[in-house]
Amino acid sequence: MAVIRCLAPADGLQGVMACLRESDSLAGILVVAFLLIGWLAMQSLAEARRYRQIRERQPTMSAPPPFGSVRHADAVYTFANREFYQVMLAEMEKALFAAGYELTRDESRRMMLSDADRHEVSRRVFRVRQSFISPLLSEQLLSESADAAEKDGFSARWLSVLIQGSERQGWYITRSR
Repeated sequence: MAVIRCLAPADGLQGVMACLRESDSLAGILVVAFLLIGWLAMQSLAEARRYRQIRERQPTMSAPPPFGSVRHADAVYTFANREFYQVMLAEMEKALFAAGYELTRDESRRMMLSDADRHEVSRRVFRVRQSFISPLLSEQLLSESADAAEKDGFSARWLSVLIQGSERQGWYITRSR
């Protein structure tokens, strides 16, 4: 009862503490201490909950990689080469179709290109590759470059790389039906 009597006056915290000191037992002080500890615990839990909710609402954004790091180099490599290879693969598909071939997912239908068709497809793919890398190249220089790539085996090798890479992804060349 003494604890309730001490909490009732409006003298503020100093008055409550003075009243509790003057009372006969420590029970009042212990009750106030436990109430204070409980209040602090509730405030701490509420703050942690607010912080967690704010963190959950914010989108997670990883820090950008340091300039020149492996992660940065991989991202730039992927960006720079994606369109480059898409252009060459699209031209390879068009050239194959024009030569009477198609692409299939059925490995059992896989077949090799004839030498004449390989020559034509590799030349077309090389020309598109060269045009992508050097867009201001004249038609004459482009033809000369394609001739040189054909003579030194570069265009045939490049086509082989594209075909092998496509086969690893499950795309095979076959005759059109």
